[in-house]
Amino acid sequence: MNVATALEARLSLVGKTAVVTGAASGIGLATAKLLCQLGARTVLLDLNATGLQGAMAQCDGLPGEASAFPLDLADAKAIETVFADIVAQCGGIEILVNSAAMNQSGASVDYDLETWQRVVDVNLTGLFVTSRLAARSMIARGTKGAIVNVVSVGGLSAGITGRGNANPSYRATKGGVVNLTRALAVEWARDGIRVNAVAPGYVRTPMVARLTDDPTREAMAAERIPLGRFAEPEEIAWVIAFLASEGASMVTGQILPVDGGLLA
Repeated sequence: MNVATALEARLSLVGKTAVVTGAASGIGLATAKLLCQLGARTVLLDLNATGLQGAMAQCDGLPGEASAFPLDLADAKAIETVFADIVAQCGGIEILVNSAAMNQSGASVDYDLETWQRVVDVNLTGLFVTSRLAARSMIARGTKGAIVNVVSVGGLSAGITGRGNANPSYRATKGGVVNLTRALAVEWARDGIRVNAVAPGYVRTPMVARLTDDPTREAMAAERIPLGRFAEPEEIAWVIAFLASEGASMVTGQILPVDGGLLA
């Protein structure tokens, strides 16, 4: 077997169904496009219905078939309905990428509790619901599967972006997903389901537009990164694709920083 054949055998996602949340923009969109390029039948989920239409257009013509559903991850019943539709249409789920997230900054002493609860519902509870629904599909069919969560260096270090960036709900939920990833990896290992996470640092997405729209602020942030620049969404997507593939068949319960050395 030559190198190209070996790589294709390990990295190809042909014949698999992949579900990606937060797929209308940023890391989620880059991941959905890449999984579709690698042959996966890819289902794009996002609250932004208009953004989903644009994302679907970008997947047009790629080897994998793409479909999309608008979805509010704060609505557990809606998640159950959409995942039932996915299983009915696709026969099952082999890959789940939990990329959707909400980040609402604010000082902890007067942080709005309704906002806190919505962030928890989207970032943590919604992720738990999607993960167990995907796992149910995998277990029911007796198929191995992979779940990849997108966390953040902010879920691994509270001080990574400095004292001026107060976002207690985001950091708390991302930290929760870090340990949830490990817990589910241990629980579902016997079923052949691998659960891992990537922890991006600064990535050029709409979530950090406050920095990328200001060259001075971006340059100041980039100074803290050993590689000296922000990541592109595609660079995170390639790591996610690896963790979802057979190339990572012995990897589970791991949190992989993809941060240009920020945490080093």
